[in-house]
Amino acid sequence: MSSSLIPGYRHGKALFAQKLLKGVTLGCRSLQTGCPSPSTTGVAAATVDHATIKPFEEIPGPKALPLIGNTLCFFPGIGEYSGLELDDLSRKMNEKFGPISRFSGVLGRRDMVIIFRPEDMETTFRNEGQWPFREGIQSMEYYRNVLRKDFYQDGGSVMTDQGPKWSEARSKVNQPMMQPRISKQYVTPIACVAQEFIDKTRAMRDENDELPPDFINELYKWSLESIAYVALDTRLGCLESNLAPDSEPQRIIDAVNTILEEMFNLQFSMPFWKLFPTPTWKKFVQANDVFLEVSVKYVQAAIDRAEKRKKTGAEDVVEPSVLERLLARADVKTASIMAQDMLFGGIDTTSFTTAITMYLLSRNKNKQEVLFGELKHFMPRKDSPLTEEMLEDMKYLKAVFKESMRMHPIVPWNMRKTVKEIVLSNYRVPEGVDVVMPNLMFRTSEDIYRQGKRFIPERWLKKRPSGNAAGSVEDFDACSHGKRHPFAFLPFGFGPRSCVGKRFAELEMEILLAKIIRNFRVDYKYGDMRFSSRLINTPIDPLRFELKDRSE
Repeated sequence: MSSSLIPGYRHGKALFAQKLLKGVTLGCRSLQTGCPSPSTTGVAAATVDHATIKPFEEIPGPKALPLIGNTLCFFPGIGEYSGLELDDLSRKMNEKFGPISRFSGVLGRRDMVIIFRPEDMETTFRNEGQWPFREGIQSMEYYRNVLRKDFYQDGGSVMTDQGPKWSEARSKVNQPMMQPRISKQYVTPIACVAQEFIDKTRAMRDENDELPPDFINELYKWSLESIAYVALDTRLGCLESNLAPDSEPQRIIDAVNTILEEMFNLQFSMPFWKLFPTPTWKKFVQANDVFLEVSVKYVQAAIDRAEKRKKTGAEDVVEPSVLERLLARADVKTASIMAQDMLFGGIDTTSFTTAITMYLLSRNKNKQEVLFGELKHFMPRKDSPLTEEMLEDMKYLKAVFKESMRMHPIVPWNMRKTVKEIVLSNYRVPEGVDVVMPNLMFRTSEDIYRQGKRFIPERWLKKRPSGNAAGSVEDFDACSHGKRHPFAFLPFGFGPRSCVGKRFAELEMEILLAKIIRNFRVDYKYGDMRFSSRLINTPIDPLRFELKDRSE
């Protein structure tokens, strides 16, 4: 690799001989006492009955065997929980053990508690401390911190770092990524990418107006093109016709897909890769190397352009980009790693969320037409330009995405390591335990959502529809009353470790869906779509949507 950002890159491969067990850290477990902080959301935190608090060891769960604990539960071929996806695992634990359960003694893992009550989720989040510890992906941490440390060791990452180092990196990225006024400056360029995608979509339909089975790959190209404009200040050319399989944009897409697939396999199977380089580990490293090589090339080019504008004074003519703001707050290495994190995290999640929302609208055509009515009000023509003010006023569009993320959350689980003792469901949970919070379990709960199995965007509207406001008054009245526990719906996480790219993800998805529904009637004629819950919750059936041109 030629980039000046990664000296000694090839030499780093020799580090694999140092056994991967060296990279595993289990953390301290000294006990401290902590109680939930008062809720600031209007919903009371979990009430603790101190007279009946039970010890940690009494939390129900699979019985741990001497020496090996629950390791056999996940052993390939014989373990009760071997091969289960996250949704199936959490459902099975909930049905067998109730609202709280525990895994202890799994090789290479901390003790793990799984909770299913929003009140316990609130307690966990409100006691996460100054530096919330979210269990990282051990394979990715080892790749970055050991195998390729010559590149990553001097930078900072909000994806893999913990503690003060994470806090420092997050403080640098918050200002350019989280402020609404900065994301709004990208409305026009992201809308241009979306319009190009709409034009390309028209051409890729077959004689029945159906999209090809590999349409998800086209969505990947759109999402990479969009987030690259934010992260790299450039267009990659992902939407060009007949993008070659060996083109750099396609190589990035393929690498990210492989990384996500193999990360799940490495994280939730027996950790033999820590002892020797398994085939799965080799595929994971190879995909990461491709992503590193290609992304660094683009990041370096973007940095060079930013430096050139700075020297010529051109930076004073326009608002500084996200990348330029990162460079102003961090060194080149840190800005490069943060740009990589944006690229990595911005392809699959936005693509699949958009696809899932299209599917739900195809299965609920009355709601699709309500959304179309709102869009036509703001966009009289199919190619009407979108503005930040229009997007802000499209309340039903935002409600549609919220309802989609409720019914099919893209992230199956949230997780935090306890930094002090807390009480969950009247059990003591000591410091140093991973608390797992399944998002998928709440999605259709009638205890939390009225008519929870129905797709009703109106439940997210703040005001009863009237006048030109889109929405069904009947559906609003049917499901908007009463308090929903806010910690049952956290599509972007909570607190200091919430999704740093939230604003840009919402912007990209809202603009593309607005253009799709304004131009086409969306249908899906292949029954109920099947989903897979691995590191992210995704449809597994081909996205063969039918797109009929609207005449108005």
